[in-house]
Amino acid sequence: MRLIVVEDEPAIAQIIKDAVEDLGHTVCGIARTEQEAVDLADRERPELALMDVRLAGGGDGIVAARRLAAGFGIRSVFLSGYADHATMRRLTETYPLGVVHKPFSLAQLKTALDLAGRRLRARG
Repeated sequence: MRLIVVEDEPAIAQIIKDAVEDLGHTVCGIARTEQEAVDLADRERPELALMDVRLAGGGDGIVAARRLAAGFGIRSVFLSGYADHATMRRLTETYPLGVVHKPFSLAQLKTALDLAGRRLRARG
């Protein structure tokens, strides 16, 4: 699967990228901000976005996910350290293909990507 990583912390983004590639997927690029995510999605047209909730520059990954879905039909799997009720409510309103709470294991990431891939293939 081709995907983008949207994560404001460069070291974490690199860890995620390496893990995703180890699982056999292709990372088209890394974005740190909401606008970088939109620009990268427009340029690369990935199948999926791995999206952090809080982004650089005060950006909002939930808003970014909405923009990717509305503008390009790109769905998201959220990777987040935030599990409070308000964040989870907002997040679920985007109909994500998955949510993985940080810190996560490689097995949890693999499961989330496998499920997202199945859902995308079922969608046609």
